[in-house]
Amino acid sequence: MKASCPNTLARSVRSFFNEYLTEQRGLSRHTVLSYRDTMILLLRFIAASRHCDPVILDLDAISPEAVLGFLNYLEQGRHNKTSSRNVRLAAIHAFFRYVATHAPERIEQAQRILGIPFKRTRTGSIDYLEEDEIRVILECIDRNTPRGRRDYALLAIVFNTGARAQEIVDLSACDLQIDPPPQVSLFGKGRKRRICPLWPETAQVMKQFAEEVHLDMRSNTPLFCNQRGQRLTRSGLAYIMSKYYKAAASKCPSMANKRLHPHSARHSTAMLLLKSGVDLPSISHWLGHVSINTTNRYARADLEMKRRAIARAGTLANSITPPASWRSDASLVEWLASL
Repeated sequence: MKASCPNTLARSVRSFFNEYLTEQRGLSRHTVLSYRDTMILLLRFIAASRHCDPVILDLDAISPEAVLGFLNYLEQGRHNKTSSRNVRLAAIHAFFRYVATHAPERIEQAQRILGIPFKRTRTGSIDYLEEDEIRVILECIDRNTPRGRRDYALLAIVFNTGARAQEIVDLSACDLQIDPPPQVSLFGKGRKRRICPLWPETAQVMKQFAEEVHLDMRSNTPLFCNQRGQRLTRSGLAYIMSKYYKAAASKCPSMANKRLHPHSARHSTAMLLLKSGVDLPSISHWLGHVSINTTNRYARADLEMKRRAIARAGTLANSITPPASWRSDASLVEWLASL
């Protein structure tokens, strides 16, 4: 088959990404890229198993047996965790739900693939940071340098909001409101925007940071930039947090055996709020959790409820202290990869 004449697989994939995910579902670019990566891995796996080029694959090639082989390859060949395997399967399910709707003649194939179950995962204990451990982390930051002051402002926002890594790096200057009531606007999962109040101490830190870097609070300028002046990435955020986790662990023995990662800060904020007596629906709304069973209830939680929660969760705010002074210093795979 000529590459200039797209087959059913190529047509389905293109319409799935170009029309369904972005225009009809309105999914975030992060989610679309995750689906894209899954499709690339799947097509390359099937092509390799058939000893052919991905460009000649048709929709028939994605059989239930091929999908099961792919999932096994992820776990055994790529050493992916069960959770990662399930994320890939969710993307494949989404594609074949689309196929079943738009190509009824493929419904039997789609049903068989949709029947492939997710693997159950063990729910392990949540590693989170106690208030004194968070204080040690913040104290490890050298606030005598511009980079250190940026890192302090960054972690102050992270621990205040409990936001996801992507939500943090997506923040722009216009998302920050320093004047009363201080708050930050976060763009979360499901392309939903939510408002998160800032503790007064965090607001003061952000005010001085914004003044130092001359932020135009009405602009789309990235709130946090890397050393090249570009928007901080998720990997950059992970590096910064890991650096201070390690520095703090050498001073705080209780952190030594904890499996800490960027998401640990999110867990820590949730546990702080919970221990402060904040009710679960308010915590879920604060963190922007998306659940099919609870979304409506969370949506009804108004901003004032979250502001009242600050009074009960103000202990961590005492760990965040503004500084005395600041100083200024031609194939389908190729097409998918181009998204």
